[in-house]
Amino acid sequence: MSDVDPENVNPIVGQEWIYRLRDSAPSERVRIVSVPESKKNQRVGIQFVDGERVGTMEQSPARRLRAPWSEVRIFDELMANWERIDQFDLTETEEFAAMEAFGMLVPEDVAEWEWNPVRYAVRINDVHRLEAIIGLTHDELLHHLDWFLLGGQILASREATLRIAELACKRAPTVILDWVIEEERKLRLLTKRGGTLGLSNKDRDRRTSPEWEWHWYLEHHRPKHELLRQWCGHRAITFHERLLAAEAQVQRLDVVVARLIDELKVAETTDVRFAERMEEEIEKERITPANIRPVVDRPLDFSEIPVRYERTRRRWG
Repeated sequence: MSDVDPENVNPIVGQEWIYRLRDSAPSERVRIVSVPESKKNQRVGIQFVDGERVGTMEQSPARRLRAPWSEVRIFDELMANWERIDQFDLTETEEFAAMEAFGMLVPEDVAEWEWNPVRYAVRINDVHRLEAIIGLTHDELLHHLDWFLLGGQILASREATLRIAELACKRAPTVILDWVIEEERKLRLLTKRGGTLGLSNKDRDRRTSPEWEWHWYLEHHRPKHELLRQWCGHRAITFHERLLAAEAQVQRLDVVVARLIDELKVAETTDVRFAERMEEEIEKERITPANIRPVVDRPLDFSEIPVRYERTRRRWG
């Protein structure tokens, strides 16, 4: 879990260093017996000073040398802290949803998730601004969660990342819900017409079928969208969908009324049937919270596509 850059490891022959076979392995004391002359060769000659392998010599990758042995207590404490905040796991859906929430609501100079050594752990850079975003003090946030201080900054477990994302969504649900609706509009088109699958830069984009887009939506997008909605809360979802429905209904009525006015302007007499048709259209196509959410439908199988017969004029040869 140590973020060690082999190029920055500069042991000197005769020095004693911390050796770890892997991140979770215990620290071992080794003495440097040779160093590579070329930067291309990253193997260092070491001899184990104590433990079961005392006296053993080997050529070790530089990445296994973590720090001078004089810093072993500080290093072991740091590694134990990283290991402690690495106990809580996230699902793939939680990871993607948290990434979207952080990207929209939590600036990086306030808090950011870590990539290494503990992926999706959170580093809190500005406690006071974060408290304003999530509506909790950092003490309330971190209560019962694993965390430690590093360089004056708080490093907290993935559970804290998840908690911050959820609280931020509850405080600013409109931003999240607007994004989800827009994403579902785009996905709806993909499940009807297909799209393109971006490959490597050397390859051209490959077309995807509506069926492929539908299954990708079910597996990846829909769980993330539903989790983001859940974080925003039922009350926020209801209010947001009612607001969208009201706005869309007003826009639609503006269009219908404009058509009515245009027809009446050119009509010599009032057409009762036309007015009745317009009245029926207004009621039949009324937009409500129940139908405002874009519905991402499964593409129809070839056997499910209705057949339409067109009458043509018979030609005599």
